[in-house]
Amino acid sequence: MNTEEKHKDFSVLICDDHAILLEGLKVCLMRIPGVKEVKISSTMRHAMDQLKAAPETALCIVDLDLPDGSGIDLITYAKQLYPDIRTLVYTSHEEIWNINAVMHSGTDAVVFKSCEPSELRYAVESVMSGDTYFCKRFQQLVRHIEMHIPDSSEHLTSQEKNVLCQLARGLRANEIADALHVSVNTINTHKAHLLSKFNATNTTELIIKAFVKGVVELKI
Repeated sequence: MNTEEKHKDFSVLICDDHAILLEGLKVCLMRIPGVKEVKISSTMRHAMDQLKAAPETALCIVDLDLPDGSGIDLITYAKQLYPDIRTLVYTSHEEIWNINAVMHSGTDAVVFKSCEPSELRYAVESVMSGDTYFCKRFQQLVRHIEMHIPDSSEHLTSQEKNVLCQLARGLRANEIADALHVSVNTINTHKAHLLSKFNATNTTELIIKAFVKGVVELKI
């Protein structure tokens, strides 16, 4: 899906077990241009049911700690159900194990609850335009825990670096293939090499690790 084809009007689902926060987030999100509907849920199971019943949901905002499960599991479910859905982690958890879990989750954005409301708004606008977004604090934590990543960036080919930059912009394999005038199989091969070189399990982790090494830039 090209960035020009991203949702102009879109529906959002928020899953958090704090009732007051949910209502506040709903009000905040409804002020963002393009948001036409905001559904709320306080449990993972209810959120799963809402997602299944509403395929038009374009963005799912989740906390990590839910009464009946993990926000990571909800992200996995959402991505499996609707591969094009965008996800945003909105949490106060900064523990190393949670940061690692988020890195492996494949989420499109991370904003901590300590951030200003304007940053959450910017994150929503960014991911819905096809970009990824990781708040400055999350990037600092990632930089700290990924200090010992092998310096694979020195061994990247120019084409691999090009593909990596396009992935960081939120483009999919077919979009990158069109832009570079090569086959999708070629792009997937480059992506596989990148994942291997950075010891990453998915695109999100790849982009974050590449940021840590200064190979790509992420919005802050």
